[in-house]
Amino acid sequence: MKSVKLNKKIDIQNYVRVENEVGEEVKQWQSYAEVWAYFLTGYVPVDEHLKAEKDTESVYYEIVIRYRDDIDTAMRVVYHDKFYNIDHVVNDKEQNIETHLFCTLIEEGVYNE
Repeated sequence: MKSVKLNKKIDIQNYVRVENEVGEEVKQWQSYAEVWAYFLTGYVPVDEHLKAEKDTESVYYEIVIRYRDDIDTAMRVVYHDKFYNIDHVVNDKEQNIETHLFCTLIEEGVYNE
């Protein structure tokens, strides 16, 4: 992987239980890791290809980061105040060099849990 490709700093967040100021346990998004990434657009999931009608207008991204084995689909990516659900995590060619995060852009106003 050429480091020049990694030109965007992203925040990977985890949904965790925390205690609020009155001692109640609540769930919230919390920063898990900040990493450098490269965005590719145009990823379309297989199930979207199989749909006869295009009833969704989702925007899909493939985000490439240095290899990590601690990222999963319960997490999300934040970049420039935009949120991306992680749909799939792939260790590219099983070489432990790059991790590809296949993501869906979350529309404004849509709650993501």
